[in-house]
Amino acid sequence: MKVFNPRHFLRHISMPTLREFTEAHVLNANLDIDWEQPADTLPTALADAIDALHASLPYLQLREERKAIEHNIGLWYDDLRRAHIMSHELAIKEFQFACQGDALVEQAFAMRDDREKALWMLAFRDKVFRDTELHLAFQAKANGKYWKKHRIQPGLSLSRDREKLEAFCQQVAKLYKKVGAGESTHIELSERVMDGSIQLTIYVEGPVTAMAQFTDNQFKRISTRLALETALVYHPGSGIVETVVKGGAKNHTAVLELFGKHVIENPIIPEAIEKKRYQLNALLDGLMQPFEDWSRYGVEKVRLRRARFCPVGMAGVSYQVEADSSKEHADAVRLALQTFKTNHAFEAEYHLEGASLIVYTTSSENNKPQHFSFDLYSSGSSTIKNLSARNQPIANAVLRALNVIEMEEQIDEVKIR
Repeated sequence: MKVFNPRHFLRHISMPTLREFTEAHVLNANLDIDWEQPADTLPTALADAIDALHASLPYLQLREERKAIEHNIGLWYDDLRRAHIMSHELAIKEFQFACQGDALVEQAFAMRDDREKALWMLAFRDKVFRDTELHLAFQAKANGKYWKKHRIQPGLSLSRDREKLEAFCQQVAKLYKKVGAGESTHIELSERVMDGSIQLTIYVEGPVTAMAQFTDNQFKRISTRLALETALVYHPGSGIVETVVKGGAKNHTAVLELFGKHVIENPIIPEAIEKKRYQLNALLDGLMQPFEDWSRYGVEKVRLRRARFCPVGMAGVSYQVEADSSKEHADAVRLALQTFKTNHAFEAEYHLEGASLIVYTTSSENNKPQHFSFDLYSSGSSTIKNLSARNQPIANAVLRALNVIEMEEQIDEVKIR
């Protein structure tokens, strides 16, 4: 995602979204904006007004007033950044699905782009915005090193009682005591309308950390306690429960036991679901000859952008080879084969452990080349879930065409074209 710049972001927000968001924000009480001026000057005028307000803080006599305004300015920039991060296809689809039948949302989305839709949702449907934000944050960690999947009883009822949720949160916090975690905790419960799943997100006060920052143009080091994040998603229909927990398999098991005790209020017996491994060695024969026609997905060509090779059955040196992104150049496997003295020794002694695939799709209407990339690991982890809603099924179709995954492993594909 591109680097966030508040002024650049505001330049893409038009009337009336800019005015609606500003007037709904807590910072508006400290601003005096002439909304009758030309629309193209409003984003700059608003940004200048906030900069001037921030510059005036040292001259305010009341400390409480100064702290309150400084806090609100911080919220302003944080809210813009959150809207910027959620200005993409996956988030917008989640918003629309969660707000089906909401006439105001349908009207607001009719004439706005993705940035303006996200900003409007944050201002007027903040609960839906937060639920979607939490879910997509979890999806970004799925298949990662801290993620595991288990199966428990389907159709279980989760307690919404705040005391029980807080008790669950406090017990989870104790798991992190050995790494210096504090006493403070926070828990959020969110429901996803799209698949009926329920997510619990827990924040635990982390160990003391020194951070370097600039305050009032002066360099300072401050001590703070960053939050340690733990999350659990339960799918009532299937009984699948996914967890993102730091500290290894024992902590995953402990969190599930605490979940059953405090939230389900019944003991649960989690059955671990192992990740299905990717058959990355299928890529060693080259990517030019897929086992099925992928042109129906709009795929023109696929190359191995990056490859990591590890020795088989022995300790040794691992190799990572990176190819140029241009689709006319040799891919990472071809470059690797040129590096080794003989192809036979390479194929017999090394397996492909990690790979980055770059997928070239057919050109858009303006003939601009299009492509996207994702990472895979033989253990079963990938970054496919971080792709757009359009590119996820294309990525899975490519893996099936290359025999990296079997037909039954293919997730349900949505209509692409």
